[in-house]
Amino acid sequence: MSTYVYAPGAGHRRIDERTAATNQLAQAFNGLPEDVSHRQVLTMFKRAAPYLGIPPRLVHAIDTLMSWSRPIDWSDGQHPIVFPSNEKLTQKLGIGVRQLQKMLTSAARYGLLTHRDSANGNRIGARGKDGRLIYAYGIDLSPLGARYLEFVETANEGSAADLRIEVLRKRLTAARRRIRSLAQLVEDEAIEGIDAWTAVEIAQLATRQMRQVRDETLLSACVEQMESRADELGKSVTAAFEMSKPSQIYEKDSPSGVLDDALTTTTKQPHTAKAEYSSGYPKRSSRAGYDVRDEQPQTEVEADLAKHGVDPEFIASVVPEFILTNTQRPTWGALIGTAERLVDQTAIHRNVWHEACRLMGQKGAAASVLATAHKHLRGDVERPGAYLRGMNKHAASGLLNLGRTFHGLKDNARTEAMRSLSTGSEPRSIGQLASAALKLARTGRSAQLL
Repeated sequence: MSTYVYAPGAGHRRIDERTAATNQLAQAFNGLPEDVSHRQVLTMFKRAAPYLGIPPRLVHAIDTLMSWSRPIDWSDGQHPIVFPSNEKLTQKLGIGVRQLQKMLTSAARYGLLTHRDSANGNRIGARGKDGRLIYAYGIDLSPLGARYLEFVETANEGSAADLRIEVLRKRLTAARRRIRSLAQLVEDEAIEGIDAWTAVEIAQLATRQMRQVRDETLLSACVEQMESRADELGKSVTAAFEMSKPSQIYEKDSPSGVLDDALTTTTKQPHTAKAEYSSGYPKRSSRAGYDVRDEQPQTEVEADLAKHGVDPEFIASVVPEFILTNTQRPTWGALIGTAERLVDQTAIHRNVWHEACRLMGQKGAAASVLATAHKHLRGDVERPGAYLRGMNKHAASGLLNLGRTFHGLKDNARTEAMRSLSTGSEPRSIGQLASAALKLARTGRSAQLL
């Protein structure tokens, strides 16, 4: 837009298209409606200013100028003209005279005020007994009153846009968290062929770049793309689990030769375990028939642990920070007792622990709690209770591969140990050092006995 400036000479105001439009607004102002006060005008102006692109310094200046205005100045037939000196304004605003002049000029170009100049250029005015202005020369705030309805509409539209943008940002955050959770699941279950961490990096980059964006079209497109990536990653993970899920075995429940034999699905999952928990071996339940002293796997999770060679000694080597025993070899009874203590220490609800025992057996539940507490200690899991609840869901659907999880934890520990050796720090944890010390002590006692 081309701008035409009228410069009459030194000591006079420069007039351009914007200031001329502001003068027209001031002349058209005929007072506020009876149900609207000048304080409401100021409030709506402050709410609309961010959406109109008005700088905060101008908002502060208008707020200061409004302090010299009275309600009667905004009534019909009046104009809200204030006439503080430059000295007072500079003191109130904390700026110099030249900065003040530039600020008032900028406010006029934004359509917020205009000037009513006297013959000598001084700001001056007088009021009658009723408080009305008899005469006044100074800063005219009439454009604010003329734009009151515009401020109301802009503020309402801006608030609605803020709400929509907030919803989009929450959707973006939810998509990022979902991608991060799926990537963690891919890592825990050692699923191959899925590049989950690239999706995590893209989601984190999109979240950072959209942090200050207010363009709803751009933000909505980004959110839809991230949600689509999360859906695709979820489908890939589900497909991977479906491929690794064992097929169900059907057997006849009726004798052979009987018509309409009913097919029933067999499962290895036990009934609800009513074990009495203690630091040693849990006792046999009188109802369920589950006994931890049984060497044979009694649930699918326990069978998976046995398949991958995850026994008490293997678990103790992976999570030595929780296993500190004076016996020669750790036992399942000791691990279950340790898991029970960790349930309370990590604020896992007892119902979640009991559900884990029902779905995984006490051995599988103890191994799950130890793995969860280990990840929580490393900072990979924020809420152990929610994490164990998710493992229960996977166990119920037959998708929990706890054996592979423990092998992954062992590989991570080996990698961290190598990294620690390269940096010169102690590669072993406190639990590993304590276990090594106990082994040396036991070796010393054996030598003395010999």
